[in-house]
Amino acid sequence: MAQPEPFLRPDQFWTDRELRANQTVIHLGCGPGFFLLPAARVVGPHGHIIGVDIREDMLREVEGQARREGLSDIIQTIRSDLEAGPTKAIKSHSADWTLLVNILPQADPKKIIREAKRVTKPGGIIITVEWLLSQTTIGPPVANRITRSEILSIIDELKLKLYKTFSPSPYHYGLLIKVEN
Repeated sequence: MAQPEPFLRPDQFWTDRELRANQTVIHLGCGPGFFLLPAARVVGPHGHIIGVDIREDMLREVEGQARREGLSDIIQTIRSDLEAGPTKAIKSHSADWTLLVNILPQADPKKIIREAKRVTKPGGIIITVEWLLSQTTIGPPVANRITRSEILSIIDELKLKLYKTFSPSPYHYGLLIKVEN
């Protein structure tokens, strides 16, 4: 019997992106930290991981997991409404990688991508992962998903550059967006 296709695998995700020790990752809309802990293990004690979410319960979950795994010194959480403007607790141009996973249709995608651009260093990468537009057995209704072309239009308007596309799972598409000077 064939094995079902894997869902998103955060350890493999970061390996495929070539995340390295001492780097900084910011995950906007981090939820319970699915991608944060694996990233913290890679960046190590001299790296920095920041999870941002509007929901305090999600941030408490991240903090509890980080504490249990001995990663509290690497992972920082920030409560913020990303649509309300710049997250003051995060300095501009501080991330090597900024991650946006399944968040763009839940908010104003231009505001979210603009904030991702602000916090990402020149030469850094914004990663977007969104549900494919085709009907899938899991995920939100197709009408609640954002198209690749909608994202490409926003990154063009914000003067960002599509660097690479990838398939993080059978249900998602991914874009690597380069932040230039």
